[in-house]
Amino acid sequence: MLKKSILKVGLFHLLLISPFFIYGQQEISPYLFGQNAWAPNEIFKVEQQVKAVKYQVIRIGGNGYENAGFVYKNAIKLIDFARSVGAEPIFQLPRQLKDNNKAYEAVAYINGTMKRNIKLWSIGNEPDHNNQLASVEEVSDYFKKISAQIKAYDSTAKVIGFDLASYQPSYFDRLLGGDLDVTGKVAGKAYYFLDVVSFHGYKFDSVTKFEGEVDQLLAKLAKINSNRSKSHHLSWAITEFNSHWKVDGSLGDDFMPFNFHNGQIYAEVYDLGMRKGAFTICPWSMLEGGAHRSGTDLSLFDEKNGQYLARSNYYHTLLLAQNYRRNYLGHSPNSQNLKVVPMGDAAGMSIMVMNKRKTGSERYVLDFEKPEVSGEGIFINANIKGKYKGKIGAQTTQMLLFDAKGKLTKKINYSVKEADAMMPPKEN
Repeated sequence: MLKKSILKVGLFHLLLISPFFIYGQQEISPYLFGQNAWAPNEIFKVEQQVKAVKYQVIRIGGNGYENAGFVYKNAIKLIDFARSVGAEPIFQLPRQLKDNNKAYEAVAYINGTMKRNIKLWSIGNEPDHNNQLASVEEVSDYFKKISAQIKAYDSTAKVIGFDLASYQPSYFDRLLGGDLDVTGKVAGKAYYFLDVVSFHGYKFDSVTKFEGEVDQLLAKLAKINSNRSKSHHLSWAITEFNSHWKVDGSLGDDFMPFNFHNGQIYAEVYDLGMRKGAFTICPWSMLEGGAHRSGTDLSLFDEKNGQYLARSNYYHTLLLAQNYRRNYLGHSPNSQNLKVVPMGDAAGMSIMVMNKRKTGSERYVLDFEKPEVSGEGIFINANIKGKYKGKIGAQTTQMLLFDAKGKLTKKINYSVKEADAMMPPKEN
């Protein structure tokens, strides 16, 4: 039987530098697997396909929702959509509601009048972007005002900020412990303004830059969390990402938001969230830009003759979310081309293996008990006896399912061949 998680998410933030933790077990947030509800009038066409993924969170946010009228026009149908697919909504309150108790009234409308019981709220969207640019001073002002109103209605609500368009030290340095700090308690109250720090990321072909930014943020949060009880530790989230914000063939295939590589990138960002204790990871988006591989098409689907055919990013997410286990299993370092995403709990293990090479298969050994000393194996901290030997083709992803004793119960293959043919993964 797999050992229970040895450290909680908050404590993990303080111990990132410990070499022990590469082989530890990390509790995975129950909100880890997220997605964005865009486009608002189109997503109902793919409702059943989205439901099949088993998303844990659906973010109702973005620039299109950053206006005062949105709450009373479209909020309820999108909240109901999120719940219909089995996910908990993260609802964005626009910055325009900061004054005259308007944010409180919006929360009262959604949770009181309409009885939707939203517990996860975000405030504003991409204040560092030219679409609706705001200074750090303005962000501090509207964030504190709206958060105080949310928590005046529901002190147990979780508030997420600031949904920056990218990782911006010029904002974080001042808002997180700086001269415009928003990490303290609401005046005269026992609760805090901020619970989760979020940002977005686009235009990347590997997770290396993302990981560096997350490490910077975690170092900053560790200092703040040293003065907060464990139950109130700040967490972090990536609430929008994709390999680009548009289809741009000049950058090469690895920046395309619709190919097989993009799906593996999704899996690697989810993996980053698991490894480093994210509250949620939400790619952008369900349906964007017409689903025809042009313009701003950042969708999970291709639209052909009224049918929506799932892409690699959809299937990689489905393989992980459908086979969710409570703990991330620490492991020996990934190689450049062979990546593992291991999860486990008392019910067994789900291990994704990805070969990112364009050509050439890879043989591998998964050792569940102790580090492999030959240099040929991948140690996975499952605390059970046994090994698994496998082979994986180029540009292929495997999902391996094991019972609690380490016996393989199912093997699923998904390769560039299936992705190009718009076919689902195959069990073998």
